[in-house]
Amino acid sequence: MRLTGIFFFSAISLMTTPATLMAQDLECDSVYTTQSGDSLSRISRRAYGRDTAYQQIFDYNPGVLSNPSSLPVGIQLYIPCEAKQVVDGTSSRPSLPDLISAQDDGIKILTGEDYPPYVDQGLRQGGYSYELVERAMQYGDQPADYRIDVIPAWGSHLQPLIADGAYDIGFPWFRPDCDQMDKLGEASQWRCKNLLWSENLHDVVVTFYARSGAAAAISSPGDAMGKKICRPRGYFTHDLEVMGLTPPDIVRVAGDSPTDCFERLASGEVDLVTVNADTSDRIISELGIRDQVAEVINLATVQSLHAVGLKANPQSRINLLRINKGLIGMRDDGTFQDVSEAHLSGS
Repeated sequence: MRLTGIFFFSAISLMTTPATLMAQDLECDSVYTTQSGDSLSRISRRAYGRDTAYQQIFDYNPGVLSNPSSLPVGIQLYIPCEAKQVVDGTSSRPSLPDLISAQDDGIKILTGEDYPPYVDQGLRQGGYSYELVERAMQYGDQPADYRIDVIPAWGSHLQPLIADGAYDIGFPWFRPDCDQMDKLGEASQWRCKNLLWSENLHDVVVTFYARSGAAAAISSPGDAMGKKICRPRGYFTHDLEVMGLTPPDIVRVAGDSPTDCFERLASGEVDLVTVNADTSDRIISELGIRDQVAEVINLATVQSLHAVGLKANPQSRINLLRINKGLIGMRDDGTFQDVSEAHLSGS
């Protein structure tokens, strides 16, 4: 499996209208209180000039929102700046200490690469998730009695490397809805039965896109039955399983990459593409197809990324409790937002 990734809208007209560039009238680096009639896409448009940049708002407000099709009134949301936006030419983020993992045989932690902004060796501190896990492990002056190994082959991580005890912890992994076990496939059920999960590292919007002329006809999973749906090869499928969007009721097309899926959508080879919202926004811009595709927001879901350990490993609960205490502490003292700013603003 690989990783993908979500946010909230209030729906109706937004689910069928292509995102268009518009004037910005909402200042970034500010706190906004939601009002009647707001949606995340509208807020995104006001802050960034386009409907589809809402994932970064979600990243900066962990645990505040939980449903991609509703936005409560009276919620306070921090509106971050994009990398290209500058506020007073300065940053309020304090300097961050260097994080150096122990190289001896302590707690063995496993991650992969090529999944920006979460993990990749070319990113700051190894990526957004990587730095959060490092900081959580060292929170409260805990010793660096662990090492983090990067193994590119994501498909080997849970089985056999975690399952056989070669590693104690792996990250970042999506958690299936284990309360709907009867709808899940074999691989998703294995996760529910065999893994323990940390507090959320990230909440991610996993969304859907159709061609502009076809999006209006799709407002529920039932409307997607019989269609060709592209999600890259190796990505998780538990959200599709819960919605009943599995073969033979749909045709699953495993693209080589998110870019490949969007190219197939633009050419008419597939009917829907489903990947995480931030990836979608980036690729649509890179391919210059913003007027050709439209988001189907009513199919979007919020999925959470975690560190995981094997239930059968007696140390997993202890290790994950340590990570959890660090994550909760960082949210309470503002470090979590500082790390988010560093990775998501390009600073």
